Amino acid sequence: MKEVLDSRFLITHYFSKDEATLSRTRAKLASLRRERRGVLPTVVVAEVMNTVCQKAGRDEARSRFRSLEHSGLEFAPLDPSLAREAGLLKCAHRDIPMSDCIIAGTAFRMGGAVVSDDPHFSRIKGLRRTWI
Repeated sequence: MKEVLDSRFLITHYFSKDEATLSRTRAKLASLRRERRGVLPTVVVAEVMNTVCQKAGRDEARSRFRSLEHSGLEFAPLDPSLAREAGLLKCAHRDIPMSDCIIAGTAFRMGGAVVSDDPHFSRIKGLRRTWI
């Protein structure tokens, strides 16, 4: 099953100070890469680049982007069909951010689960969610 990464996973991976948490995120990423099951929505790339840039600067954000490009994760762009589905999810779940609706729509499209600890995702019926 494909696993669609949420921004919270990568932000945790990049900035957690807890060694046990970092060990789990490293293991999760290694497994997703090895098994070719990891999916990275482009909206997540934008969110992560913004956060890394704010916390660590532009050079670090660019470096992280290059690492993601060569990570073996599958990039999932926002196309018209996914935009339609995300918009319909947002209409049904007005309190969930649009980016999370795009991530959820990506998971539905791929028959996968979202890798996140964000409670928003648990409110979307039929969406599978996992964490580290």
